[in-house]
Amino acid sequence: MKCLRSLVLLSISFITIRSAAQSDNINLNDKQYNILERLEIKLVNDSLLRFTTVKPYNRKVMTQRVEQIYSNYQKGLYPNLELTDVDEVSIKNFLISNADWTTDPKYSFLSKRKPNYTGLYPTSAHLVSVKTKDYSFVMDPIFTIQGGKSTEGNKSLYVNARGVVLRGSVANAIGFYTTLTENQEKDPLYVQEYIANNKALPGYGFFKPYQQSGYDHLDAHGGISVNTGKFFDLLVAYDKLFIGNGYRSLFLSDFSSNYYYLRFKMHIGKVNYESIFAQTTQPFDTITQSVPQALPKNYIGIHHLSWQVSKRFNLGFYENSTENGKNGVKLDYLNPFIIYKSLEQDDGNYGKTSIGFDFRYNAVKNVQFYGQVLFSEFITKEILNYGHGFWENKQGAQLGMKYIDAFGIYNFDLQFEANLVRPYTYTARDSVIGFTNYNQPLAHPLGASFREFIAIAKLQPIPKLYLTAKIFYNEQGLDSAGLNMGSDIFRSYLSRARDYGLKIGSGILARTMMGSFTASYEVIPGVFIDGNTTYRKYDVQNQIARNDFYFTLGFRFNIARRDFEF
Repeated sequence: MKCLRSLVLLSISFITIRSAAQSDNINLNDKQYNILERLEIKLVNDSLLRFTTVKPYNRKVMTQRVEQIYSNYQKGLYPNLELTDVDEVSIKNFLISNADWTTDPKYSFLSKRKPNYTGLYPTSAHLVSVKTKDYSFVMDPIFTIQGGKSTEGNKSLYVNARGVVLRGSVANAIGFYTTLTENQEKDPLYVQEYIANNKALPGYGFFKPYQQSGYDHLDAHGGISVNTGKFFDLLVAYDKLFIGNGYRSLFLSDFSSNYYYLRFKMHIGKVNYESIFAQTTQPFDTITQSVPQALPKNYIGIHHLSWQVSKRFNLGFYENSTENGKNGVKLDYLNPFIIYKSLEQDDGNYGKTSIGFDFRYNAVKNVQFYGQVLFSEFITKEILNYGHGFWENKQGAQLGMKYIDAFGIYNFDLQFEANLVRPYTYTARDSVIGFTNYNQPLAHPLGASFREFIAIAKLQPIPKLYLTAKIFYNEQGLDSAGLNMGSDIFRSYLSRARDYGLKIGSGILARTMMGSFTASYEVIPGVFIDGNTTYRKYDVQNQIARNDFYFTLGFRFNIARRDFEF
């Protein structure tokens, strides 16, 4: 790993000589993604927003593009663009929150609120905000307190987090960000069972017990970014990524813990190309602070190419390859222009490679279709006889639709999505190089051998009120009597139960139905009062169905809600 760090530092020191102004990224799950998504659909063919498959987005790039779009809209240059009153307020709040990258003085940090004696909150958006010709700096507190009750086991629920987020730029050359939080939580019983079985806290790394049935964990993530010219960007971070246009991703999601990665991006004309090199953590047994140990690592290379084929249609090509860290860092992965399958074959076929395609089609001004197809492995003659259920047919598919301002109701958005993944899709010959990180899936949280259907409705009747209803339904085949039926991505496919007759749901069939409703009111920028109710039914074949209803009330400041949607 030392050679990789040296290479990264050398690259940064070289390219910053001629770099342009650079910023951090907009945090995943930030409410700002909602207005960006609506603009992307409404504009149909925006030169920048059409390339939004890989998240998080660069804050500077998105802010300056949204500012330009809104300026042109106010000048009447977008006659076919219809923004609601709530959209306009959301755009203005977006620009104020990211004022370190706006050009209009009315959004700038230099446009102060009424002077105060503390020097804090010089603008309405941030605790501390400074911008000069040489640097910019923003600091905000993070806080959340959430309590509730679950009917399953009559359990009390609890989430508490305190921390800080910092971001800025130096000498118009380097952007940086970091987030640090100290967290305690008591989760629903099914989440506690997941943690006990996987020895992992969803979304986080190391954790320790907290009181009775609770967990305590520290989360720290951040990165440094540089712009190497008009067409190239580089980010070195310890954080998460998400690849896809849907609510779930079959390529790479933000479900697992943070990991170290190097992200290179090139954008020229109708093509956007991303090359990612990541270090992840192999599966492991329970760890404790009292016994120091170095957790084994894997290395993953990822490529994603996005091509705007036509005005409304965007097509993407994806590939990844995972290698066991015991073999050392593969410098081959740092070549951004190579087909990983060829590299894997040249090196002896000891890794795991997958390829895939994604698409996004803006059918009309308020409807978008999207999807993904993933191929981990397949045999052509068995594809032609798909009904035989050959184990080596390891594929996944996603199809979804977004309908904004549905039925003519302003800021009422609907989303429907289906995800299907065959058995063994994310597994490998070597059980430690399945597509996982810190005992958690890197793609879909269910692993493999499932079909899932999602419906989401969002309504923002006034700028400060967010109403969201979600329904999840899935069917999954679990291991039967210790036999590997393909849903557990932590097992080698060499231990498979059989070669044929393997279909989605093979094994012990488990059905999950989950519905939730959340109301969030934004008191002042970044400060929310939340209420949530969730019902979950889990029905395993030949077992008594489990039903859980829980509700939570909470207050949060500059942080997203903590949800468990699996």
